[in-house]
Amino acid sequence: MRKRCWIGLMGLLLTSAAANAQVDPHFTQYYAYPQWLNPAFTGLIDGNFRVTANYRSQLPGLYAPMQTQAISAEWVLPKNFSIGATAFKQSSADAGYQYINSYFSLGYQIHLTNYQVLSSGFQIGVLNRKIDPGKLQFGNQYNPVIGYDPSLPANEVLLYQSATSLDGSLGLLYFDGDPNKKWNPYLGISIYHPNAPANRFLSGADSSKIPLRYSFQGGIRFAAGNRVSLIPHVLYQQQGKADELVTGLVCNYLLETGKELILGGTYRLGDAIAPNIGIHLNGLTIGFSYDINTSQLKTASSSNGGYEISISFTGQKKLPDTRFICPRL
Repeated sequence: MRKRCWIGLMGLLLTSAAANAQVDPHFTQYYAYPQWLNPAFTGLIDGNFRVTANYRSQLPGLYAPMQTQAISAEWVLPKNFSIGATAFKQSSADAGYQYINSYFSLGYQIHLTNYQVLSSGFQIGVLNRKIDPGKLQFGNQYNPVIGYDPSLPANEVLLYQSATSLDGSLGLLYFDGDPNKKWNPYLGISIYHPNAPANRFLSGADSSKIPLRYSFQGGIRFAAGNRVSLIPHVLYQQQGKADELVTGLVCNYLLETGKELILGGTYRLGDAIAPNIGIHLNGLTIGFSYDINTSQLKTASSSNGGYEISISFTGQKKLPDTRFICPRL
């Protein structure tokens, strides 16, 4: 039964782009992967550089869970410029599906005041999607007596098993990093796939396009005392006919200078609740979150939506400088 369920899920996955539905991966700790969230976040750090790594295991209770690995790095340059690079891979080894992309990022910041910043960014790179037909299971290969029978013909013709396209993104972000204020807001907008890359993965035709992904993100850091800061945040995304609304709250508790405990959670409307815990150790940040399904999928997944781990390290500036509140959780 689980194999037949996966056949259905793969069918939805392979036809999603044709129906203009969402095809991009998503992250529960989206704030821990800033170059995926908005290229304008590139270089917005209180340091010289930042490196990050993210791992997500999605729906591990199903036959072939989706796994996503991501790495990124960014460097602050003179004259308000910054550069970065990022790559991630989403795959399901049992079903032979992979979604891979890599980007080069460029950011530029305009200082409206000493602490208020308007940041812009863009990315350019490549996107690749491929499948291994030998690992796919089709309904025609189902035997009512023994179940899946690989000796039965699939009667499916997949003309294109891999497709690579030029891809990119654009973004703007405003934030107020004044450490003397009790609240520090940020607000951003980003667009992914603005060139509408051809989706030959499904049809081989230029008329089939990967739909644009629009992302709106925002939040406010409140100083709730000498040791506590609260950060309510929100994310709205739309790609094709699919959309996603995420709200959350993070509490940072100062243990001692350079060390903070992170507690919080997010809610994806109609999908999942995800508590999270983490810690800041000087420039090192580690986070862990766990998705609990609330949608109809919870029956098949036993409410186990998966888990996510994020690690980032920011190299501090070597020369003394006025510390600002950077737009991170």
